[in-house]
Amino acid sequence: MTEEIKVLIVEDEKMWSKTLANILNDFGYTIAGIADNFEAAITMLNTADYDIVLQDIHLNKKSSGIEIGKMISHIYKKPFIFITSSTEPEILAAAVSAGPSAYLTKPVHQASLIATIQSAINNFNERISPAYTPALPDNDIFFVKQGAKYKKLNWTNIVYLRSDKNYTIAFNAPDQTDYFIRSSLAKTMNFIIPNYLQPSFVQINRAEAVQIPFIQELAAYELKTAHKTLSVSDMYIADLKKAMKIVM
Repeated sequence: MTEEIKVLIVEDEKMWSKTLANILNDFGYTIAGIADNFEAAITMLNTADYDIVLQDIHLNKKSSGIEIGKMISHIYKKPFIFITSSTEPEILAAAVSAGPSAYLTKPVHQASLIATIQSAINNFNERISPAYTPALPDNDIFFVKQGAKYKKLNWTNIVYLRSDKNYTIAFNAPDQTDYFIRSSLAKTMNFIIPNYLQPSFVQINRAEAVQIPFIQELAAYELKTAHKTLSVSDMYIADLKKAMKIVM
Protein backbone atom coordinates (compact mmCIF):
# COMPACT_ATOMS: atom_id res chain seq x y z
CA MET A 1 0.00 0.00 0.00
CA THR A 2 1.25 3.49 -0.79
CA GLU A 3 2.18 5.82 2.07
CA GLU A 4 0.66 9.13 3.11
CA ILE A 5 2.44 12.36 2.17
CA LYS A 6 3.53 14.32 5.26
CA VAL A 7 2.90 18.08 5.24
CA LEU A 8 4.53 20.69 7.50
CA ILE A 9 2.43 23.86 7.90
CA VAL A 10 4.08 27.20 8.70
CA GLU A 11 1.25 29.70 9.30
CA ASP A 12 0.74 32.28 12.05
CA GLU A 13 -3.04 32.59 11.65
CA LYS A 14 -4.54 29.76 13.69
CA MET A 15 -7.78 29.81 11.71
CA TRP A 16 -5.93 29.22 8.44
CA SER A 17 -3.58 26.59 9.84
CA LYS A 18 -6.58 24.71 11.27
CA THR A 19 -8.44 24.99 7.96
CA LEU A 20 -5.44 23.68 6.03
CA ALA A 21 -4.92 20.83 8.49
CA ASN A 22 -8.59 19.80 8.32
CA ILE A 23 -8.60 19.73 4.51
CA LEU A 24 -5.36 17.78 4.39
CA ASN A 25 -6.60 15.26 6.96
CA ASP A 26 -9.82 14.77 4.98
CA PHE A 27 -7.77 13.91 1.89
CA GLY A 28 -5.45 11.53 3.66
CA TYR A 29 -2.36 13.68 4.14
CA THR A 30 -0.44 13.47 7.41
CA ILE A 31 0.25 16.70 9.31
CA ALA A 32 3.94 16.60 10.23
CA GLY A 33 3.59 19.67 12.42
CA ILE A 34 2.31 23.25 12.60
CA ALA A 35 4.61 26.21 13.32
CA ASP A 36 3.29 29.72 13.94
CA ASN A 37 6.55 31.68 14.20
CA PHE A 38 10.06 31.79 12.75
CA GLU A 39 11.79 29.98 15.61
CA ALA A 40 9.24 27.15 15.74
CA ALA A 41 9.47 26.76 11.97
CA ILE A 42 13.25 26.36 12.06
CA THR A 43 12.98 23.79 14.87
CA MET A 44 10.44 21.74 12.92
CA LEU A 45 12.39 21.98 9.67
CA ASN A 46 15.31 20.39 11.55
CA THR A 47 13.41 17.76 13.52
CA ALA A 48 10.09 16.87 11.84
CA ASP A 49 9.55 14.11 9.29
CA TYR A 50 7.95 15.88 6.32
CA ASP A 51 7.72 15.68 2.52
CA ILE A 52 6.48 19.18 1.67
CA VAL A 53 5.98 22.53 3.43
CA LEU A 54 3.05 24.94 3.21
CA GLN A 55 4.69 28.28 3.99
CA ASP A 56 2.96 31.59 4.67
CA ILE A 57 4.89 34.52 3.16
CA HIS A 58 3.88 36.93 5.92
CA LEU A 59 4.82 35.35 9.22
CA ASN A 60 3.95 37.43 12.30
CA LYS A 61 3.27 40.44 10.01
CA LYS A 62 6.78 40.23 8.54
CA SER A 63 8.14 38.74 5.33
CA SER A 64 10.21 36.20 7.29
CA GLY A 65 8.39 33.44 5.47
CA ILE A 66 10.47 34.32 2.42
CA GLU A 67 13.68 33.77 4.39
CA ILE A 68 12.38 30.40 5.56
CA GLY A 69 11.50 29.57 1.95
CA LYS A 70 15.09 30.27 0.87
CA MET A 71 16.34 27.97 3.61
CA ILE A 72 13.95 25.20 2.54
CA SER A 73 15.25 25.53 -1.03
CA HIS A 74 18.98 25.70 -0.33
CA ILE A 75 19.48 23.85 2.96
CA TYR A 76 16.64 21.38 3.46
CA LYS A 77 16.01 20.82 -0.27
CA LYS A 78 12.31 20.05 0.04
CA PRO A 79 9.37 21.20 -2.08
CA PHE A 80 7.40 24.07 -0.56
CA ILE A 81 4.35 26.12 -1.43
CA PHE A 82 4.04 29.80 -0.65
CA ILE A 83 0.61 30.82 0.64
CA THR A 84 -0.19 34.51 0.42
CA SER A 85 -2.89 37.16 0.22
CA SER A 86 -0.33 39.78 -0.81
CA THR A 87 -0.47 41.61 -4.14
CA GLU A 88 2.55 43.85 -3.51
CA PRO A 89 4.96 43.53 -6.49
CA GLU A 90 8.13 43.73 -4.38
CA ILE A 91 6.88 41.02 -2.02
CA LEU A 92 5.90 38.73 -4.88
CA ALA A 93 9.24 39.32 -6.62
CA ALA A 94 11.07 38.35 -3.42
CA ALA A 95 8.85 35.27 -3.12
CA VAL A 96 9.81 34.15 -6.63
CA SER A 97 13.51 34.48 -5.76
CA ALA A 98 13.08 32.00 -2.90
CA GLY A 99 12.36 29.21 -5.40
CA PRO A 100 8.99 27.80 -4.29
CA SER A 101 7.56 24.82 -6.16
CA ALA A 102 4.08 26.40 -6.31
CA TYR A 103 1.87 29.18 -4.96
CA LEU A 104 -1.55 29.39 -3.30
CA THR A 105 -3.66 32.48 -2.75
CA LYS A 106 -5.86 32.95 0.32
CA PRO A 107 -8.63 31.97 0.76
CA VAL A 108 -7.64 28.41 -0.12
CA HIS A 109 -10.17 26.11 -1.79
CA GLN A 110 -9.75 22.40 -1.03
CA ALA A 111 -9.54 21.34 -4.69
CA SER A 112 -6.88 24.00 -5.36
CA LEU A 113 -4.91 22.93 -2.28
CA ILE A 114 -4.75 19.26 -3.28
CA ALA A 115 -3.97 20.07 -6.93
CA THR A 116 -1.27 22.55 -5.89
CA ILE A 117 0.46 20.00 -3.66
CA GLN A 118 0.56 17.55 -6.55
CA SER A 119 1.83 20.30 -8.87
CA ALA A 120 4.50 21.33 -6.36
CA ILE A 121 5.84 17.77 -6.05
CA ASN A 122 5.98 17.52 -9.84
CA ASN A 123 7.73 20.91 -10.18
CA PHE A 124 10.24 19.96 -7.48
CA ASN A 125 11.03 16.62 -9.09
CA GLU A 126 11.35 18.23 -12.53
CA ARG A 127 13.25 21.22 -11.07
CA ILE A 128 10.69 23.69 -12.40
CA SER A 129 10.48 27.10 -10.71
CA PRO A 130 7.08 28.54 -11.60
CA ALA A 131 6.51 32.27 -11.87
CA TYR A 132 3.93 33.63 -9.44
CA THR A 133 0.46 32.77 -10.68
CA PRO A 134 -2.55 32.29 -8.40
CA ALA A 135 -4.50 30.35 -11.04
CA LEU A 136 -3.61 26.68 -11.25
CA PRO A 137 -4.16 24.92 -14.58
CA ASP A 138 -5.52 21.41 -14.77
CA ASN A 139 -2.81 18.79 -14.61
CA ASP A 140 -3.02 15.16 -15.71
CA ILE A 141 -0.21 14.18 -13.35
CA PHE A 142 -0.56 13.05 -9.74
CA PHE A 143 1.79 11.38 -7.29
CA VAL A 144 1.55 8.63 -4.70
CA LYS A 145 4.28 8.11 -2.13
CA GLN A 146 6.24 4.86 -2.06
CA GLY A 147 8.89 4.85 0.64
CA ALA A 148 11.24 7.78 0.03
CA LYS A 149 10.09 8.16 -3.58
CA TYR A 150 7.06 9.53 -5.38
CA LYS A 151 5.42 7.49 -8.12
CA LYS A 152 4.24 9.67 -10.99
CA LEU A 153 0.90 8.62 -12.47
CA ASN A 154 -1.29 10.09 -15.18
CA TRP A 155 -5.06 10.28 -14.80
CA THR A 156 -5.52 9.44 -18.47
CA ASN A 157 -4.01 5.99 -17.74
CA ILE A 158 -6.37 5.15 -14.85
CA VAL A 159 -8.84 2.50 -16.04
CA TYR A 160 -11.12 2.39 -13.02
CA LEU A 161 -11.44 3.47 -9.40
CA ARG A 162 -12.63 1.28 -6.54
CA SER A 163 -13.61 2.28 -3.01
CA ASP A 164 -11.80 0.39 -0.24
CA LYS A 165 -12.71 1.66 3.24
CA ASN A 166 -10.92 5.00 3.64
CA TYR A 167 -9.03 4.63 0.37
CA THR A 168 -9.70 4.80 -3.34
CA ILE A 169 -7.84 2.23 -5.39
CA ALA A 170 -6.77 3.46 -8.83
CA PHE A 171 -5.87 0.82 -11.42
CA ASN A 172 -3.05 2.08 -13.65
CA ALA A 173 -3.02 0.57 -17.17
CA PRO A 174 0.69 0.87 -18.11
CA ASP A 175 2.01 -1.22 -15.21
CA GLN A 176 -1.24 -3.10 -14.42
CA THR A 177 -0.98 -2.02 -10.78
CA ASP A 178 -3.38 -0.82 -8.08
CA TYR A 179 -2.41 2.41 -6.31
CA PHE A 180 -4.02 3.67 -3.11
CA ILE A 181 -5.30 7.23 -2.74
CA ARG A 182 -6.14 8.20 0.84
CA SER A 183 -9.53 9.68 -0.05
CA SER A 184 -13.09 8.51 -0.53
CA LEU A 185 -14.31 7.66 -4.02
CA ALA A 186 -16.63 10.69 -4.03
CA LYS A 187 -13.87 13.11 -3.01
CA THR A 188 -11.45 11.60 -5.49
CA MET A 189 -13.92 12.05 -8.35
CA ASN A 190 -15.05 15.54 -7.33
CA PHE A 191 -11.85 17.15 -6.09
CA ILE A 192 -8.70 15.20 -7.01
CA ILE A 193 -9.32 14.28 -10.65
CA PRO A 194 -8.69 17.37 -12.86
CA ASN A 195 -11.89 19.25 -13.71
CA TYR A 196 -11.68 18.66 -17.43
CA LEU A 197 -11.25 14.91 -16.95
CA GLN A 198 -14.02 14.43 -14.39
CA PRO A 199 -16.71 13.78 -17.07
CA SER A 200 -14.60 10.85 -18.34
CA PHE A 201 -14.97 9.02 -15.02
CA VAL A 202 -18.46 7.62 -14.46
CA GLN A 203 -19.63 5.77 -11.38
CA ILE A 204 -21.08 2.34 -12.26
CA ASN A 205 -21.98 1.00 -8.81
CA ARG A 206 -21.67 2.08 -5.17
CA ALA A 207 -17.99 1.20 -5.01
CA GLU A 208 -16.57 1.62 -8.53
CA ALA A 209 -16.14 4.12 -11.34
CA VAL A 210 -14.70 3.60 -14.81
CA GLN A 211 -12.98 5.89 -17.29
CA ILE A 212 -15.05 5.92 -20.49
CA PRO A 213 -12.19 5.55 -23.06
CA PHE A 214 -11.26 2.17 -21.54
CA ILE A 215 -14.72 0.62 -22.04
CA GLN A 216 -14.69 -2.05 -24.75
CA GLU A 217 -18.19 -3.43 -24.39
CA LEU A 218 -21.39 -3.06 -22.39
CA ALA A 219 -23.65 -6.10 -22.38
CA ALA A 220 -26.73 -5.70 -20.19
CA TYR A 221 -25.21 -4.87 -16.78
CA GLU A 222 -21.73 -6.20 -17.54
CA LEU A 223 -19.01 -3.77 -18.59
CA LYS A 224 -15.78 -5.01 -20.15
CA THR A 225 -12.38 -3.31 -20.28
CA ALA A 226 -9.14 -4.87 -21.51
CA HIS A 227 -8.13 -5.32 -17.87
CA LYS A 228 -11.24 -6.30 -15.96
CA THR A 229 -14.97 -6.99 -16.27
CA LEU A 230 -17.08 -4.79 -13.98
CA SER A 231 -20.71 -4.91 -12.89
CA VAL A 232 -23.06 -1.98 -13.41
CA SER A 233 -25.91 -1.51 -10.96
CA ASP A 234 -29.38 -0.46 -12.05
CA MET A 235 -29.06 2.88 -10.27
CA TYR A 236 -26.13 3.94 -12.48
CA ILE A 237 -26.89 2.33 -15.86
CA ALA A 238 -28.70 5.35 -17.33
CA ASP A 239 -25.88 7.76 -16.49
CA LEU A 240 -23.33 5.33 -17.91
CA LYS A 241 -25.19 4.98 -21.21
CA LYS A 242 -25.51 8.76 -21.43
CA ALA A 243 -21.77 9.20 -20.83
CA MET A 244 -21.06 6.55 -23.47
CA LYS A 245 -23.30 8.46 -25.90
CA ILE A 246 -25.35 5.34 -26.62
CA VAL A 247 -28.09 6.07 -29.11
CA MET A 248 -31.29 4.38 -27.99
